[in-house]
Amino acid sequence: MFDFIKKEEVAQAIGLDIGTSSVKVVQLRKEKNRIILDTYGEVALGPYGGLKVGQAIHLGEEKLLEAIQDLFKEAKVTARNTVVAIDPSGAFVSLVTVPQVSDDELRTMMPIEARKYIPMPLTEVQMDWWHIPQTVRLRGDNKSVSVVLAAVSNTILMGYDSLVKKLALTNVEYEIHGYSLLRSAPPHTHKMVLYVDIGAQSTALSLAYQGIVLDMHVISRGSQDGTMQLAKALSITLDTAEESKRTFGYKGDESNPYFKDVLELSSYPLFGEVARLSLMFERKYNQTIEGIILTGGGARIPGMLQAYSKTVHIAGRVVTPFEQVVVPDFLAEMMERIGPSYAVAVGCALKKLIS
Repeated sequence: MFDFIKKEEVAQAIGLDIGTSSVKVVQLRKEKNRIILDTYGEVALGPYGGLKVGQAIHLGEEKLLEAIQDLFKEAKVTARNTVVAIDPSGAFVSLVTVPQVSDDELRTMMPIEARKYIPMPLTEVQMDWWHIPQTVRLRGDNKSVSVVLAAVSNTILMGYDSLVKKLALTNVEYEIHGYSLLRSAPPHTHKMVLYVDIGAQSTALSLAYQGIVLDMHVISRGSQDGTMQLAKALSITLDTAEESKRTFGYKGDESNPYFKDVLELSSYPLFGEVARLSLMFERKYNQTIEGIILTGGGARIPGMLQAYSKTVHIAGRVVTPFEQVVVPDFLAEMMERIGPSYAVAVGCALKKLIS
């Protein structure tokens, strides 16, 4: 079985988050009981394929490798122990209820159960599962147990394997987004929470309860939708639309009274789907979602929380992933502003450094 939650502690580590519009890297080191930020960086992928900054693109390996090498050079990355975040579109997580049986019987049973949950042939994925503590009871009865089932596409893993070898990275581990987010931005509650990771092209939802990722869902909408709508409605270039979105966001541009309305309208389909899926999760697990944690590059847009609150009526907050990391004073304000983009990468690097 592929061990998705394996951890090996080292003194210095890289977290690598390869998205559709950019790649983020964070390098951390451990000194005594402190985790210290060594370096960080982000590179936009659009220009490597003839598109604009902020646009999603699926680069071939050669161009993606070039982008990551440029990023490592610019950020002065020196560590080699690495955890790579797995693209949510190729990962599957679900809670499965099975009868209480021996471990040997469970090994026989799980591939059969998995076919009900994984929308791909089992020959095309790496699969793992683990028991959740019996004290965590969400559904079922005394004759059943709950097991978290996870699977990742072989194609995605092989792509990562090829990249990390060419980058000369070592002790490489792979991790599903939700677990990285739990580590970098713990919910500080024992109740159910939902992480909403807003990327350029898509948004990944990770449902967590008592430190366990129970479920995942990917919405095919992201922050790029706002850029496209602004460019179309206001007859401006994509570059101008992206820059204006990052500068003014949902707070609006006083020089253009339509800006705020257009951007808010573009967010309704995404947040409407978040609201719908939140309700679905609450019914499925018979639990109330205590809060929603917004993360990813889309969560950095000014006024995001206010726009979210108009559609989703569950308390939300923007992630602050550097809380466990010692950051130089001159970077503190910047880290607070750009932090949401690095939440996954920080969680990946922390995997190597904390118990």
